[in-house]
Amino acid sequence: TTEADGTVLEKFSGSQLVQSEPDASSFPSGGMRTTFEARGYAAWDPSSPMFIMDAPGSKILCIPSVFISYHGDALDEKTALLRSMDAISQKATELLQLLGEKEVRRVLPTLGVEQEYFLLDRAFYLLRPDLIMSGRTLVGGQPPKGQQLEDHYFGSIPARVQACMAEMEYELYKLGVPIKTRHNEVAPSQFECAPIFEEANIATDHNQIVMEVLKKVSLRHGFQALLHEKPFAGINGSGKHNNWSMMIESNNADLNGENLLDPGKTPHENLRFLLVVSAILKGVYKHSGVLRASIASSGNDHRLGANEAPPAIISVFLGEQLTKILNDIEKGVVA
Repeated sequence: TTEADGTVLEKFSGSQLVQSEPDASSFPSGGMRTTFEARGYAAWDPSSPMFIMDAPGSKILCIPSVFISYHGDALDEKTALLRSMDAISQKATELLQLLGEKEVRRVLPTLGVEQEYFLLDRAFYLLRPDLIMSGRTLVGGQPPKGQQLEDHYFGSIPARVQACMAEMEYELYKLGVPIKTRHNEVAPSQFECAPIFEEANIATDHNQIVMEVLKKVSLRHGFQALLHEKPFAGINGSGKHNNWSMMIESNNADLNGENLLDPGKTPHENLRFLLVVSAILKGVYKHSGVLRASIASSGNDHRLGANEAPPAIISVFLGEQLTKILNDIEKGVVA
């Protein structure tokens, strides 16, 4: 850091940049650990780009990190995500090499995280203690006309909201978050943005940034952004639709960047696609309990079940064409 005349006030070396914070005293232990035995360590995640966050009168260098114990146990959710990505890459690479694609180096899980949110006029928001304290309505009645406005999905975006969205996208662009779409959502005052597909760990980091920037920028436009899964009774809630896939990294230019879940023009002849889909179907069937546990929460269970999927059911919807193809394979029918 420097003063206006260029005089250096402070500098740090590369070793200081990656120095970890050896403390987890404030981390919920769930047991009888004493503070001095917490021993949690932050470690730089070099797979996720650093970024500089603007703050009043300063700029802050942010370094994506993981949080682990002295023995390498995950104390956060990101460590588990990175390890799961490695496991998927290892098994998927072995599978592809069995199919003869020997030049595949690794397989990257990719993610496109849509973010729904409500924008309320801040003057009205401040009149509601329930919204202020809990992020959702706890008192009130149904609107007199119900939810007839749910046909405005493809309608024009109000000018004031459009200005807020434009500034949000500009701020996110400066942070390296590639927002691609913006539109109304199904409920009144509900909207959505979505980025370009990215590697799964980067996508989750960027979604955290999206939520923070959205809250800050909305205030500049006289709005309050609500991200609660179910802010209002009787209407669609805010959520994140995770568009997940897997991408090949290969020394073969013809394979590099290919999506393993792209059926192509002839899915019934695409052996690699059908094999990957079958493996996913078996995984969902075999591990449905773990999948259910991973998304089970009060917020999610209240949000789902209306315009979204039922929360107690873990299922795969394949569509008519793909369902027929797999049924024919099961019956031994040759196309």
